[in-house]
Amino acid sequence: MKPTRTPRCLIFLIVIVFQVVGIGSSYAQIGNCTEPEASAILDVGNVRARIYNNGALYWKGGQNLYESPKGSGVNAHFASYFMIGGFIDEELRMAASSYGPYEFWTGPIDAEGNPPADCSVYDHIWEIHSDDFQQFDSEGIFSENMLNWPWELGAPVVDGDGIPNNYNLEDGDRPELLGNQTLWWVMNDRGNEHLWSETHPIGVEVHASAFAFEHFLAGDITFYRYRIYNKNAKQLTNAFLGIFADTDLGNASDDYFGSDSLLHLGYSYNAIPVDKHGYEEFPPAIGYTFLITPEAPMDAYDNDRDGEVDEPGEQTGMYSAGNLDGGAGFWGEPSNGTDMYNILRGIWKDGQTFVEGGTGYFYAQNWPADLSVRPTRFIYSGDPGTQSYWTEFQRYPNSTTPNPPSDLRLAVSAGPFNLHSGESTEFLVALVLAHGSDYLDSVRKLKTITRNLHTSPQSYLASGYQPEFADPTFSNQQFVLAFGQNFPNPFTGRTTIRYSIPKSMQVRLSIFDILGREIDVLIETTQEAGVYTTWFDGSHLPAGIYYARLEVDHLTFTKKMVRIP
Repeated sequence: MKPTRTPRCLIFLIVIVFQVVGIGSSYAQIGNCTEPEASAILDVGNVRARIYNNGALYWKGGQNLYESPKGSGVNAHFASYFMIGGFIDEELRMAASSYGPYEFWTGPIDAEGNPPADCSVYDHIWEIHSDDFQQFDSEGIFSENMLNWPWELGAPVVDGDGIPNNYNLEDGDRPELLGNQTLWWVMNDRGNEHLWSETHPIGVEVHASAFAFEHFLAGDITFYRYRIYNKNAKQLTNAFLGIFADTDLGNASDDYFGSDSLLHLGYSYNAIPVDKHGYEEFPPAIGYTFLITPEAPMDAYDNDRDGEVDEPGEQTGMYSAGNLDGGAGFWGEPSNGTDMYNILRGIWKDGQTFVEGGTGYFYAQNWPADLSVRPTRFIYSGDPGTQSYWTEFQRYPNSTTPNPPSDLRLAVSAGPFNLHSGESTEFLVALVLAHGSDYLDSVRKLKTITRNLHTSPQSYLASGYQPEFADPTFSNQQFVLAFGQNFPNPFTGRTTIRYSIPKSMQVRLSIFDILGREIDVLIETTQEAGVYTTWFDGSHLPAGIYYARLEVDHLTFTKKMVRIP
């Protein structure tokens, strides 16, 4: 008698039921959430950036926004996407994208690992600002931002009443304010199918913060903190956090890429001195740096590249930094989760590892006979300023053939890390923008600012903290007397003027034309020690030469400015 077989259609139905209810598997319920709609503007300091609550930054269709300087109408960045990838039971899981469809939805994951029945309830980005605290200090009134702070969803609170896990404004509890403006939201990767990565969801809940400072020396930096909670019943292993970015630094088609493993930095800069139809003669440089990453294992390896191996508290740091083009080839944009996970590990889409030299891809015929192939995880790791070693200016040793400028993409990652069920980990990432005196000086300044950021990264997570770190223009001592060159210069409309004073002084800042006629007074008051930034709007003036004059007590400083049509 032959054994009875269960019909194949019934087996398929049983498997589907088990996956939906999560019985005996890591597949909890996948929701039917719609695309989140909320957005908010990070708008302190010298940058205006649009933030979304679906993993996208600066763009998700329509007009992008990462404007710097504010009011200039020029964007220093097009779009970025935050992502996570790792393994559950040796199966790759990704929550990733490039330009959509997106794979994060709003709201928390419940104790059974399921997303909200209606994600739209959580489709919001909450905001807290230093003005909210100043209003309470001066008027005793709690702002709507303070009253509506979503502490019950996990939004961080500074405890003022000594009672944990509550939020009582009257007894001293306060929202955690990072910088001068903090945006906060919660998202998960189980709200719907992963149509871009073509993988099953991981089962992570992410508490995200974007924040910035009004302070001059940090005014060109935006910060992003991600707290990742594993809500899967099983461990997430060999995981990476990554950021995929389409930089479009001013003019999109004339950019280069570089990386600095010691600074945990992947960056973009202008390939030529003039950024046509963008920043013109003063293009900045911009890059992502990892400031806080998970703790590294005891693996006899200098993960954070600080010269010490397996020291207490050693972090994983930046794992890889690669650049991609806009095409579909093996070094083009990733199109699914496998492609993206490989890129985050320093592997091209066809499975070859990054290598030093050329474009980072091994072509045997392109290598000198005496140069061995050396794998790397950091593309173009030389110094563009000196054009030494390996940059897009110098693709091979002793080569004088540069790469053509391009509309590039970059991908940076941190890890690997493991998360047991119920565990969490934290990342702090900064997008640093630096305006130098020319396109290569911007790279030098970018690295200087980034280096100072790494001296005390935990400080930026202190509520109400105001940074004091060195800048190439101003001394790193306790405020000096300095008058910086206006930016941009030449300018067409608005331009920024910056200065520093070491003590309380009478300050007068005025604008003169070439004939010595005073045409505007921008500042005329007593100011305390500090660094100051102001705007001058010359859009109504004819093209020509003008002078900014700074008078402090009995001293006078002058800078030449050029107004162009």
